[in-house]
Amino acid sequence: MATITKRVIRELVGENDIEGLSRLFEEDPSQVRRYLVRLAFDPDDPIHEPLLDAITFLCKRTSAELDEFWRETIRRQLWSMNEEGANIPWSAPELIGAVIAGDPKRFGMYFSFNFEAAKDEPTFQPSLVRAYDRVAAADAELAASFSEPIERLRASLAG
Repeated sequence: MATITKRVIRELVGENDIEGLSRLFEEDPSQVRRYLVRLAFDPDDPIHEPLLDAITFLCKRTSAELDEFWRETIRRQLWSMNEEGANIPWSAPELIGAVIAGDPKRFGMYFSFNFEAAKDEPTFQPSLVRAYDRVAAADAELAASFSEPIERLRASLAG
């Protein structure tokens, strides 16, 4: 097995080698998550969307057996959005959305927490809109109750 490093994870995602990424995830889910999360913080990085797609895929594939792992992933991102430290997790709402989109039935209840944590913070609003889009594509019914405030937010961001 390849050594799990940030560079290796970036290469696998950049090459869309989801099976290679899956093998590393089976070996050490926490280490892979660590690098996926770190790499996802830059919304302008060309691999940003593929990283989120990879998280959704990994969650979809493993949510039943790694339920608590994925709940912890969501909790960590919610916590980071409320932290008063110097780090700003710009993409935390999208990371949460990627997990929810991986298994909306299991994790959909967390979208309301994501929404409440991000809606009034300009730093997180663009990421929240993108998280909503990802969740809506996975489960339109789940996203429906958030559509009106998200569309208002989307309009204000465009405006």
